[in-house]
Amino acid sequence: MKNPKTKIQNTKNSTPHSLFPNSGFTFIELLVVIAIIGILAGLFVTQYPAFQRRSRDTIRRSDVKQYQTAIEAYANSNNGNYPDTAGTTNPSGTFCSTTLDLPTCPDDSDTSKHYQVNSTGTEYVFWARLDQPPTPITYFYACSTGEAGDSTTAPSGSNCPL
Repeated sequence: MKNPKTKIQNTKNSTPHSLFPNSGFTFIELLVVIAIIGILAGLFVTQYPAFQRRSRDTIRRSDVKQYQTAIEAYANSNNGNYPDTAGTTNPSGTFCSTTLDLPTCPDDSDTSKHYQVNSTGTEYVFWARLDQPPTPITYFYACSTGEAGDSTTAPSGSNCPL
């Protein structure tokens, strides 16, 4: 006969229940996560050069607009006359430091693609070659008429490309 004063202990469920009995990751789950990370990394690595080209083009566009502002400021100080470059030149020489009175002359990060300017006393065009799109070759220009935009033909003379 059982003693009524003794408690019956349930040894089967003596620990509290858990919603996550096995709190680790399985090998399959780890492989899936590694595969997803690999796919994302692969997508990024293949797109990275395009991101760099677009970034350089943005810098080129900004530099050309800043040059345009400097040339317009020069004209305002010189009775509306633009500096005369006597043909197409790379503006990184005396054009910036002496003519435009700029402390530094920004130049393209790609040394094979310098900024170009062609200016007479009455008009100018300033341009840079862009990386995107690679074909056809595209130029970003700014003109004395106030126009700025993209062109597939390099500016010739001091006339704005159409």
